[in-house]
Amino acid sequence: MTGKMKSTLIILLIIFVFVSLLAEEPTLQEKMEVAKIDWDDVNFEFYISPVVMVDVGIGLTKSSKLKKVYHEGTLIIHADLLPNFLLPNLRMKDNEDFYKIHKWGLKYKSGYFSNEERRGFNWFFSLGFDAIIMDLQLDPGGSSGISNPDWYVFPDVAIGCGYSWRLNKGHYFRLSADIGLKILISNIYLSYVW
Repeated sequence: MTGKMKSTLIILLIIFVFVSLLAEEPTLQEKMEVAKIDWDDVNFEFYISPVVMVDVGIGLTKSSKLKKVYHEGTLIIHADLLPNFLLPNLRMKDNEDFYKIHKWGLKYKSGYFSNEERRGFNWFFSLGFDAIIMDLQLDPGGSSGISNPDWYVFPDVAIGCGYSWRLNKGHYFRLSADIGLKILISNIYLSYVW
């Protein structure tokens, strides 16, 4: 084999490999289609739980269709916004802490609806955690009055059901209740989804 033939063969081999790689590489348009999020199926949820312990939360909701039901998965961050005087046992006595958050949490709520409009009766389960600041005052010899609160973490595992009213396309008002293993065994929620 001559030197000219070797270099031609190497050049053809390089071109073959290069063309093969280009043929397998998705185009920019295909990459954009794969990475694109369908924002029509993404909503926000704001809720307030006014009954047992005032709790507010905001979440990002993604909806999809399963075989027989319609699913909403929501990642929610929530916290209490109670001023000091409403829960004196859990609150610090300093005026600077008047609106300090004393309970917060993060949870994933998985909701199921029987119709595409996501209205009417629904059921859900949630999984997450709650953190609360408490002063247990476990000094058996008597405390000197100095409080030393600390954060404690509890599971938030619950099932629930509710009713959803469709206000207009993509906007809902919901009333729901849950029960489970969490700081407060049960709670009622008023939600607005947009």
